[in-house]
Amino acid sequence: MNQRLLLRLLWPVAAAVVTTVFALARLAGDPRFYFADDTQLGSFGQWWQLGDQLRQGRLPILEPSAWQAGNYLAEGQWGLFSPLTWLIALGARASEDPVVFATIVKVLFLVLLSLGTYVLARSFTAARAWAALSAVLVPLCGFTVYMDAASWSTGLFNAALLPWVWWALRRAVEASRSPIPYLIASYLLVSFGYVFGVIALVAILVESLVRAIWQRDRDRIVRSLLASAWGAAWTVLVYLPGILTASVTPRGDFVVRNWFFLNADLTDVAGAASPTFPATIRTWVEEVQAPDGLLEEGVALWTGEPTNAPLVYIAWLLPYFLLVLPLSRAALRRCIPLLVLGSATFIAILAPSHIAAIRWPLRFIPYVALTLLVLFAVAATRTRWRELPKSRIRWTFALIVVLAVLNIGNVPLEWRSVGATAVAQLILLAAIVFVARRPWREAVRTAVMVTGAVAVTAATVAAQIVAMPRTPLPGSAVPDVSTMRQVLSEPRGDAIAVGNINAGAGDPATWDERLVANLWYLSETDVSNLYTVLPYDDFVQDLCMDLRGNTCADALDTLWSTDRETGERLSDLMGISTVLAMKATFPDQPQAPAGWHLEREGEFTWLFQRDEPLPAAGGVVWTGDGTALSEIEVSDGAVSFRVDEAGADGRVVLSRLDYPGYAISGAVKGDAVRDWLLTVEVSGAAPGDVVTVRFQPPGMPLLVAAASLGVLVAAGWLLLRLVSRRRAARPTTPAATRTRG
Repeated sequence: MNQRLLLRLLWPVAAAVVTTVFALARLAGDPRFYFADDTQLGSFGQWWQLGDQLRQGRLPILEPSAWQAGNYLAEGQWGLFSPLTWLIALGARASEDPVVFATIVKVLFLVLLSLGTYVLARSFTAARAWAALSAVLVPLCGFTVYMDAASWSTGLFNAALLPWVWWALRRAVEASRSPIPYLIASYLLVSFGYVFGVIALVAILVESLVRAIWQRDRDRIVRSLLASAWGAAWTVLVYLPGILTASVTPRGDFVVRNWFFLNADLTDVAGAASPTFPATIRTWVEEVQAPDGLLEEGVALWTGEPTNAPLVYIAWLLPYFLLVLPLSRAALRRCIPLLVLGSATFIAILAPSHIAAIRWPLRFIPYVALTLLVLFAVAATRTRWRELPKSRIRWTFALIVVLAVLNIGNVPLEWRSVGATAVAQLILLAAIVFVARRPWREAVRTAVMVTGAVAVTAATVAAQIVAMPRTPLPGSAVPDVSTMRQVLSEPRGDAIAVGNINAGAGDPATWDERLVANLWYLSETDVSNLYTVLPYDDFVQDLCMDLRGNTCADALDTLWSTDRETGERLSDLMGISTVLAMKATFPDQPQAPAGWHLEREGEFTWLFQRDEPLPAAGGVVWTGDGTALSEIEVSDGAVSFRVDEAGADGRVVLSRLDYPGYAISGAVKGDAVRDWLLTVEVSGAAPGDVVTVRFQPPGMPLLVAAASLGVLVAAGWLLLRLVSRRRAARPTTPAATRTRG
C-alpha cells in the first residue's frame, strides 16, 4: 500500500474509529442505551418476525391475526422492499440477545453516518482533516444520539444513508460519473419507509434540478430529472399503500396544530452549541387529553415538562463559525446545495408540531447538523488561520456570551451547565487563536486543531454521559430471546391481552408471563397486541387499544359481550381463543362467560382459554339468517367459499379488518359490522357460486407502474451514459486533413 493511499485512508478510518469509541462509551452510562422504547417495542420484534418469514421464503403483506398491526405494506417502516432491512431481520432472527444485536446495528449505522459525512464533505472540497472532524461531530448530534440511535431505528438509518445518497447524486449529476452508487443508495434510503429522510432527498433533488436549469446545462438537467424520477418511482411504491389506507386511521385527518411537541422555537436553537442543555423541547412525559378532544395516535396526546436530553444540540464548535466566515464567492456558489437543505430543514424544525401526517418536526435536526458541519469543514479548509482578523475573534467572543445569556433566560435552572459551557468555549477560543498564530506549516496547524477538537469532543461526550446517561424515552427489562419464546409457547388459537401490559415492565420476573408490543412476535401464539403506526380508528374506539397494544379495563367486557347485529360474542367474531388479563388492571379474577375457563393464574396475569379453540382470524365467522356456505380456502391474503344458500340476510362476516384494498368476486362488499369487521353481501349469489375475497395493496396498478418506471429509468440512465461515453471516446477526423474525392 503506497503512502498516498495511506494518507487518503488515515482520516476517514480515524473518524470511524473515534465514532465507534464514542458510541460504545454511551454503554458506560446505560448498557441498554441503544435498546430503548421503539427499538424494544417495535423494531426488534418487527425484525425478528420479518427474518422468520424470510427464512420460510415469504414476504409478509397482510396478517389478519395481527389485526390493526397486520397491514405490513401500509405500515411502511417494515422495509419490505429493503434488502438492507432483510439483512438486519435475518440477523435478528438468528440472535439470542436483543440488546447486544440492537447495539451492534446502531453502532454500525453511526459509523456509516460518519463515513458518509466524510465523503460528502470531501465532495464539497473540504480538506481531509476538516472532513474527518465533521464526520466525528455529525453522529453526535443530540437528536441522533438520544432519540434516533436510542429508539427510532429507521430515523438513524435515514440519517446514515442520506450523506451517501447526496454524495452519489453529486457524483452522478455534477461529475457525470456512474449512477449506480446513487441508484443503490437512494433506493435503500427510500425503502426504509421513514419519510423524513425522503423529504430531505426531495429538497436535494429539487435544488439540483433548479440549479441545472438556471445554469442551462442540458446534460445536468437530464441527469437531475432521471435521478428525481428514480426516487419518485420507489417513493410511490413504498408510501402509496399507507396513503391510500390512511382514511381508516388517524393519519387520514388533515390537522395543522402546534402542541409544542418535538418542535423548537428560536430560543431553543440558541442551545445548539451546548452539549448538556435540554432547551424547552417537550416529549412523552405525562399523559393528558388532547385539545378539543382530538385523540393523538388513537388514544391521547403525551406531553409534559421539557425533556432531559440535549435534543437541539448540534456541535460545541458552532460559535466558531464566525472565525471561518465569510466564504469566497466561488466557495459560496459551490455550497449552495448545503445552504438550501440547511435552510429548509432549519425552517422545518420550527414548524407546527402536527401538519397532517408529518408530525414532530424536530426529527429534521440531524439534517441541519449534517449541512452545518459539512459547511464548517468547507469554510475551515479555506480559512487563513495565521491571518485571522481580530474582528472575527471579538464577534465570536460576543456570540458565545449572547448564546449563554439566551440559554439562561430560556431555562434559568440550567445556568450552571450553560455557564460552564460558555467559559469552556471562551478558553477554547483563546486556544484556537494561540494555535492559529503559531509559525507552523498549515498541515501541522490543521492536524493540531482537528486533534484538539476531537479531544474537546471527547470531553463533551463524557459530560453528557455523566449528566444525561440515558435517553429520556422509556425502557424495560426485556429478557433474552429464549425467555420470550416461552411466553404462551403452547398456542390454543389466536390470543389477545387486556389491561395495562406495560405494568411491571422493569421487573424481569413479569416477562415470564407476558410480552409487550412487537415482542409478541417471538411467541408461538398469534397475539393481536402489536405495535402499529397506523391504528385503525373504529377498532381502536371499540377495544380502547392504543398503538402499542395496551387496552383499558372495559376491553375485556367488550370482548365477551354479545354483538347486537350478529348475536355472537365479539371474541368469537375475532377468532379469539385465548385472553391474557393483566392483574395490574384486574386484581380480582374476572368472571369468564360460558365456553371459557381459567387455564392458569400467574403472579401477574390471568390466562383464560376457550373450551373449544376457534380457527385463526381470517375466515368466515358469521352468516346471516338463511344464508349457508362452505369454506373452500383461507389464507392470509384471501378467502374463498361456496354459497350453499343465500337467505334474506345475505351478510357474511369475516374475522378481518375492513381495510381498503379488498376485491370481491361473486358477491359485493357490504357495510362493515361494528364499522370494522369485513362484511360480504351474497344476496345476489346463486347456490353453487364461488365467492373469493382477496386482498391486494390499494393502488396496485400504480405500484406496478411505479416499480416498472423505476426499472426503466435505471436502464435508460445506464444506457444513456454508455452511449455518451462511446461518443466521447470516438476518434474524430479534423476537417483540414480530409482529402478531396
